Amino acid sequence: MMPMKRHLSLLVILSVLSLLLAACASKPSVSAAPPGGTWSGDYGPDAERREPITLDLRWEDANLRGVVHAGPRSIDMTKVSFTADTGAIAMEFDTQGNYGQKVHYLIEGKVEGDSMSGTWSHDNQQGDFRLRRK
Repeated sequence: MMPMKRHLSLLVILSVLSLLLAACASKPSVSAAPPGGTWSGDYGPDAERREPITLDLRWEDANLRGVVHAGPRSIDMTKVSFTADTGAIAMEFDTQGNYGQKVHYLIEGKVEGDSMSGTWSHDNQQGDFRLRRK
């Protein structure tokens, strides 16, 4: 083989290996376990204003159900979805606001082992949450 062809072959092999390594490194991490069980932590609009919260998640066949406990209230989740490949979790629930109006919460987060964190929003308010599995 001529030196130029050998050099080109080596470059092609190195390029293919680089692409394979990059593809492996960029794969999302898989959650250690599905997010069933009791989770506790806090939520709030910023780092200073935090409230304790507990989340109970349970599997019913292939469906994930949940109840959020905030203060004296226990609120059933209306939607819960979990994507095992990425660890993404999405939840929704409705509750009554301070003036009797319906408030619809949207929660998006990520489960990584025994930790869950993400963001929440309703109306024009938003914040974050951090939970650990008990």
